[in-house]
Amino acid sequence: MKSNQSKFSFRQRKKMGETKHATQHASQPEPTVTKQICVHVADCRHQLEQDWFHCDDLMMKEIRNEANGFLVVWLCGLIDDELMQNGILTSLTLMLDTEHKHFEHIENHLSVGSLHRINQFDIVNESLANGKVVIFVEGSEVALAADVSKFPGMSVEVSQNEPSIQGPQEAFTQNQDMNIAQVRKIIRSHRLKVLLRHAGRLSNTPVALIYVEGVLKQTHLQEAEERLSRLDIDMISDVNTLQEVLRDGPYSAFPTMESTERPDRVAAAVAQGRLGIMVDGTSYCILVPSLFVNFLSSAEDYYGNYMISLPIRLLRHMAFWAAMLLPAIYLSLLSYNQDLIPTPLLINLESQHEGIPFPTVIETMGMQFAFEALREAGIRLPKAVGQSVSIVGALVIGEAAVTAGMVSPGIVIVIASSGVASFVIPSYSMVSTARILQFAFTLAAAIFGLYGLVLGMILLLLHLVSLRSWGVPYMSPIAPFDYKGMQDTFFRSPWWHMSTRPAAFEPINKTRSRMTRPKPRRGNQT
Repeated sequence: MKSNQSKFSFRQRKKMGETKHATQHASQPEPTVTKQICVHVADCRHQLEQDWFHCDDLMMKEIRNEANGFLVVWLCGLIDDELMQNGILTSLTLMLDTEHKHFEHIENHLSVGSLHRINQFDIVNESLANGKVVIFVEGSEVALAADVSKFPGMSVEVSQNEPSIQGPQEAFTQNQDMNIAQVRKIIRSHRLKVLLRHAGRLSNTPVALIYVEGVLKQTHLQEAEERLSRLDIDMISDVNTLQEVLRDGPYSAFPTMESTERPDRVAAAVAQGRLGIMVDGTSYCILVPSLFVNFLSSAEDYYGNYMISLPIRLLRHMAFWAAMLLPAIYLSLLSYNQDLIPTPLLINLESQHEGIPFPTVIETMGMQFAFEALREAGIRLPKAVGQSVSIVGALVIGEAAVTAGMVSPGIVIVIASSGVASFVIPSYSMVSTARILQFAFTLAAAIFGLYGLVLGMILLLLHLVSLRSWGVPYMSPIAPFDYKGMQDTFFRSPWWHMSTRPAAFEPINKTRSRMTRPKPRRGNQT
């Protein structure tokens, strides 16, 4: 038996004229005309290339000889590889030299549980997105959909850094194909595109660009490909390396590229018109463009009652500024602007400072360093003892310092409150920003008092409004102000009220929902 098996992958298609065609194709609307399956396998493959353009995780394997031919199509990461090899590929190879004029003959020789006949390409696309393997037969207008799906489940990993009480608990792994499959499990459409690129001269690390066709603004995709093509570095080991070389505002302490380990956040982001960037070997995905308000929102905001998200989000915004400014405010009021403190409170604070050998600025900075050291110790130590060491260490050191007369009880309360406020912020990169700026504002307050604090705030706000992420203003929709964009900023509007996607991302299709406000039926209505 003479047979020839050739594996076809979109990863090998890198021709010079492909980018222009990709841009034109991405701007076309989703086809509405029902297309029948072609008689020839080559025509079917050509149609799939058009429907699944820029989907590098779509795999095709052609099995043929002089007389017969099959085309097997599937999405990488959504199927059971062992069942695929033993139940489909091996069986089809053995059937090459046999007559298979009837589909019953093929179905009887495939060792899979569920088989369905399909004759339209829209059903083919739906089947592929649901993790099925589609088999095209040469000379037939009917294809077979074999259910060998194996979606990534809870056994993959549980989110550790972005936990939530409600909603999915899954997190990304260090396998890029598995991570893409988790996103495809949520968005089951051929419009979810995956572009595979490589970065790093030595590492040659696979980098995946994920977006929704017809939603993402094409200039965002072109900007990502252009920045990746300009990379000239030996190693790309994780997303943090890629963030440093691709981000806007490289000298800013504020993160301009959001990273997440939750597939549901990535799916929601690309559906809004954002671009996801995955790096093989890491369990995080980068999301661009990223706004300031994105770092203060949590996935759990969208799984609970929308009325509850209002006070929680306001609490996060206040906690961010409190974590950054609280020690500076305490220092400036106690050292320079004592007339602004109520007299009973001022007398109490001054009595606490009797016998303290250090000025307030040394006292404040020392406690800040001690708290940060305990925080780092809790992170670096093994998980079983790290939390106990950080909590017990803070209590013991704080109590011992107050008892020894080295610091006052007031500064311990202020530093502890600032630390607790930083724990409310859901994004660790934004927590790190608040920790760095806390020392800067404390130093400004120590030199100039409230004048230094106000001047620092003005400079900070000017810096924030000047930042951009992938060309999008960082403080959108606050500055520039967008009323519709404010529906998902300090609060979350109900789903039936958020009918459009965020205008800051400039999506091609701006309509997200056409639902109307629910109208409950009255008791006397039938």
